[in-house]
Amino acid sequence: MKTKITKKNADAAMKDDAAHISYLKRDVLDDQHDGGEYKDENQTADEKHITYLAEDIHHDKSFLSKHWSHNR
Repeated sequence: MKTKITKKNADAAMKDDAAHISYLKRDVLDDQHDGGEYKDENQTADEKHITYLAEDIHHDKSFLSKHWSHNR
């Protein structure tokens, strides 16, 4: 989902992304323990998703650092 980041929603977006990362990390661990036919594919997909979410958090922090001091 491509939600526009503003000063008002940036903190909530970062918390949401962090919670999603936490869930995906637990899912990767579950995949490692439970196995299954598609274990490797599921883990790879989860790990890629974690990377994208981490990039979103980095981008959100960059946005805040650039715009937070303006218009206070």
